[in-house]
Amino acid sequence: MGAIAVSKETEQQIERLRKALGIPSKAGILRVALQTLEEKTEKERLQVEIRESVRHCAVADREENRALFPASTAHTLPEE
Repeated sequence: MGAIAVSKETEQQIERLRKALGIPSKAGILRVALQTLEEKTEKERLQVEIRESVRHCAVADREENRALFPASTAHTLPEE
């Protein structure tokens, strides 16, 4: 794979990060960035999946509660 053309500002940002993180090469910075983006993407995907699952379960719970509601109404006790 060849070199990637970047702006002077991006080049400086890469150098700052490389030095701050103690990563020996620009390719290392790219690998770390890609890994971080992959993890972030996976986390976001899981959050969406969990939200959808919770929403689905909430709908099912509401339907179940509606079905059970008549059985759970309190009966009035006869007065003495």
